[in-house]
Amino acid sequence: MDSRALIELERKPFKERLAHQYETYVKELEAGYMVGRQGFGPVDRRMKYKELNSEVFNEVLVFGSNSYLGLSNDPYVKRKVIEAVELYGIGSGGSPAFSGYTKQHRDLELRLAKLADHEDAVLLPGGYMANLCWVTGLMNRNDIIVYDKNSHASVINAIKMAGVPFYTFDPDELDGFERILDRIKSKAKPGVQIFSTVEGVRSVDGLIIDLKKYIGICKRHDVITILDDAHGLGTVGRSGRGTLEHLDLLGQVDLRMSTCSKAIGAQGAFVSGSNEHIFLLRNFSYPYLFTSGLAQPTIAAISAALDVMEREPQRIENLHANVRYIQDRLEAAGMRIARGESGIVPVFFGEDGAVRRLNKELYRRGLFANIMEYPMVPPGAERLRLSVMATHTREEIDAAVDLIATTAREMGLL
Repeated sequence: MDSRALIELERKPFKERLAHQYETYVKELEAGYMVGRQGFGPVDRRMKYKELNSEVFNEVLVFGSNSYLGLSNDPYVKRKVIEAVELYGIGSGGSPAFSGYTKQHRDLELRLAKLADHEDAVLLPGGYMANLCWVTGLMNRNDIIVYDKNSHASVINAIKMAGVPFYTFDPDELDGFERILDRIKSKAKPGVQIFSTVEGVRSVDGLIIDLKKYIGICKRHDVITILDDAHGLGTVGRSGRGTLEHLDLLGQVDLRMSTCSKAIGAQGAFVSGSNEHIFLLRNFSYPYLFTSGLAQPTIAAISAALDVMEREPQRIENLHANVRYIQDRLEAAGMRIARGESGIVPVFFGEDGAVRRLNKELYRRGLFANIMEYPMVPPGAERLRLSVMATHTREEIDAAVDLIATTAREMGLL
């Protein structure tokens, strides 16, 4: 089903949508289309995967994992997790507000806060929950939020849940963003607080906006800033501290959200900020108060991954070298890409629905990649999204690029 058909379907009544979507799913399953994949084994450069309608696992070259630094299967990290299981067991036993909060949680929160030159942080089970946490914990219907049009679905859903009045802006048009703020302030009642959130490294294309200009605009208009650095932590910045370090802006945003499931290679997420802002989240944010605390082995995994990141800065250098190499190879092969500095490399094919067909064939030939299509990106902006790892070899990158180029030409896309 292409993007335009999906848009039309969204306008139908629920029962009609359900019947049509499930019927389409069954037909695609019977026709052998890729409707889901299941992995087996540790997250690494090569893994075994099978389609949901198959019983056979096949080894594939992985360019679709967010484990950018290769830490998910790191020996030191695994050893620290095993030690934590022996010392602390496997569960937290409750929410952080009750029994699910330990010294190890506290130590990690403070360590994560320092990565952005912040005072404090709260830990959440994942990025989705972290975005729900700061939106619902900081804002109510008396406030206003202006959010990046590329924001994650969790941010948009959280805004709807909180009932906060909202505006969107294009992060590539910051003069337009300032005009939106001017218009809001000219109409807003006295005392209304404006919040704004933007992605550090954009998940859709791996690019970084003019964050210094964005922060300056927000400060002039007394806007509270929240940086979504899910794909920035561990991938940019001299020591991997993220977009703020990369642009020499540490301590310049009010709050930062990032995940521990991407470059850190584990699970969970956090929101960092001032003592006052984190006090609000810790005491009034339902997604934090009413969900179980992270398990001790997960705390150990995140802490150990940070140890490796600090001791081995060459991992970040290797990631950047690999990204530049694959970008050069893709362009030399005649493909249209966006050149970012993170681990995300998008490859564009203009035909609606083309990336889905291409990705299915790439997977059949032994390459695991991801695609971004509507509603993640607008119709016509579909792309193959390659995720590069620091541990990929040049031979693996060459093999991936050659396979993409050959397959795309055979399909008439190049």
